[in-house]
Amino acid sequence: MGYGGLKTTSFLGNRTAFKSAVRGSVSRQSRVSVNAIFTKTKAPAKAAYVCLDCGYLYDESTPFEQVKSYSCPVCGAPKRRFKELKNNSLRNNDPKSMVARKEKLRDQIVAEGGNPDEGQNEFLIATGAAIVATLGLLAYLTQQ
Repeated sequence: MGYGGLKTTSFLGNRTAFKSAVRGSVSRQSRVSVNAIFTKTKAPAKAAYVCLDCGYLYDESTPFEQVKSYSCPVCGAPKRRFKELKNNSLRNNDPKSMVARKEKLRDQIVAEGGNPDEGQNEFLIATGAAIVATLGLLAYLTQQ
């Protein structure tokens, strides 16, 4: 029999069952690849890095993790003062949004058991040590 029937003869003359192309079996792999093509996926949300001092939202094209050194354009805070804010819905850098983001970030850090003012004490200690060292050097040089 030919293709019109259900049975056909193979190359060696054996009779085999013919599977219709329309009714053919689909492997799991082909289903997965078809689903991957047609399934809508959301792009991962860009992490929101916010300045702890003023609430400025980093919004440059380069990912924040790849930036070597950065300072806040509003208050001049260094990169270490920027922290990741989860569930950020405010995307503008207007004063009202900045204040709300700053408070939300500080609350998030406190809820996680951290200190929103970390890094500030180290700065004050280093500044005080530098002043004491400078005064000591001046006293030594002017002594005679």
